[in-house]
Amino acid sequence: MKSMFAGIIALLIIGTGAYPQEMTEIQEVIMEFSSFAADKQLDVNEWTITMKEKTTPEEAERIKADMTMLFERPIIQKEIMTNATKYTITDSQKNKNFVETYILIYPTNKKSSTEMVYTVQGQGKPSLSKHDTKIVNEVKSRFFSKNVTIFSCLKATYSGIMNDVLVYEKFEQAFNITTINEIDDENGWTSRSGYTNQWGHTLPVGDQTVNVQFATRTLGGETTITIGTPIITAEY
Repeated sequence: MKSMFAGIIALLIIGTGAYPQEMTEIQEVIMEFSSFAADKQLDVNEWTITMKEKTTPEEAERIKADMTMLFERPIIQKEIMTNATKYTITDSQKNKNFVETYILIYPTNKKSSTEMVYTVQGQGKPSLSKHDTKIVNEVKSRFFSKNVTIFSCLKATYSGIMNDVLVYEKFEQAFNITTINEIDDENGWTSRSGYTNQWGHTLPVGDQTVNVQFATRTLGGETTITIGTPIITAEY
């Protein structure tokens, strides 16, 4: 199943404009998720940071040009959709510790805002060098404002069928989470959303606010656990 809107960023910033408090929080959350997974004998497969923000088409064009210059070997793909045009910019440089993707979505309705999405994805346990951190923080400070919404996501697997209810209860206790919404699908996946005062970023869900989501999927004798803040932005 796909969840709507998909990570780690360590803080090493010289200068101003990178909003260090929330970036430090993202780093801490991902590392805490990774430690929890290791403690429960889960294998961490990947992590993702996603930044999203609305902007004007004119500003999006400027950013697209700047982002293209920022990547060493940019690859630009254009996709015409029913109600929007989507541009995806990736860096073909292969020797990085992570993959950067920048997406611009221009709605056909000119009165609607353009959506900017920047994603950093790495394999295995979260780890970024000081140089890597500087690259990601530069993108955030140059192309996004304080209104940006930042999503973090960690995916881990367990070789076997696990008691996902028990693992979630331990997760709930470890991070002092109040569960707000639960979905248990008969096809082998579950999703639980909640709130904890340990983290700042929240999203409204009805008359409630959430800032963490915990999902599991069991398929072929293997269980995948995906944890995200404030919600999961990757497929799970």
